[in-house]
Amino acid sequence: MLSSSFLCLSLAALVAASSDSRCAGDITISTQSDADALSNCDTIYGPLTITSSARGAISLPNIEGIKGPLTIKDTQNLNAVTAKDLESVSGTVTVTGNKALTSLEFNDLGTVDGELKVQDNDNLKELKLDGLETVNRGLKLSGDFTSLSFSNLENVHGESNIQNSGNLSCSVLDRLRDQGAFQGSYSCSNSKSGSSGLSAGAKAGIAIGVILGVLLIVLLVWMCARRQRRQRRAQKEAIDNIAAAGAARTIVDEEKAEHRVSGTPSLPEDSSQMQAVNSIPRKPLSPPPLETEAGGGSTSLPSALVVGDQRASMGAGTNAQSDPSLFLRPMPRRQPSESDVPMLDSGDVHEAPVQSAREQDAPYELDAGPVRGTHQQAIHHD
Repeated sequence: MLSSSFLCLSLAALVAASSDSRCAGDITISTQSDADALSNCDTIYGPLTITSSARGAISLPNIEGIKGPLTIKDTQNLNAVTAKDLESVSGTVTVTGNKALTSLEFNDLGTVDGELKVQDNDNLKELKLDGLETVNRGLKLSGDFTSLSFSNLENVHGESNIQNSGNLSCSVLDRLRDQGAFQGSYSCSNSKSGSSGLSAGAKAGIAIGVILGVLLIVLLVWMCARRQRRQRRAQKEAIDNIAAAGAARTIVDEEKAEHRVSGTPSLPEDSSQMQAVNSIPRKPLSPPPLETEAGGGSTSLPSALVVGDQRASMGAGTNAQSDPSLFLRPMPRRQPSESDVPMLDSGDVHEAPVQSAREQDAPYELDAGPVRGTHQQAIHHD
């Protein structure tokens, strides 16, 4: 009876010893089978590493504590890591360089005695550590995050450096800083939004808009100044033209006044104009008629207009008074000359009809200026 009891106790001790050997030491996990072998371990005594050859999703069931560091590093095909029961890690938690990692679930992790590093995981967009309360070293986060959640974080001792290249701003962590969660130095930067919360594209758009606005304002100012210069130039030209016209009118009035006083027509000053005036063809004047003596004096009318004057055609011995045909037969007459009857220098001369009730206009003195193809006008014209 006693021997059987001793055998049972020895067997239990052997099982416990074998179980402790699996949960202690430097443990590595490459597949889910390696993780399942730790299902009876609630505490890992030593470092726990998920190797770079791990693939797919790795779940760590029933593990509540790790007495050492937890490392998940440089994997190419690892998609997800889950440790739902994990509460504390006495070393550093390192999750870096995992190209395909998209999910990291440590929902109950409350204390990390070392640093918490989650860096350079290109496809890890969301990081939720709502159970985390204390990090005794530093907090190092970098990546293309769209969501960060540390709702229960109270104390971070050491340097905290967060670099985000995603669309998430630093406002979430800034609130924790304001609440006193970060005991050491704290810095948070966003390469896309920066401190202003704007993306690089938005900043470029704002800069381009400002530049275009400034250029538009400069263009409008230049156009207004140019228009004002044109208006001032046009006004000046108009004033100059008015002044020149007034001066010319004054000169003309003075010349007319001088002509009105002197009565002497102005002649062309240019010799070519004088030659042109003198070269106008004129009809030659016919010689004046011979004076007719009657009673020792000349007649008041030209001899050609005296009726019956035929002394030039009758002989000397003819008695003019006894000739009955003195006024009956045709008698030759010569054409009157311009000295007798002044004639206009024109091809045709027409006599104006007599108007009995014609109003007599006051005589005007003509302005005998140079004839330059323009009509003469009265000096006293309006």
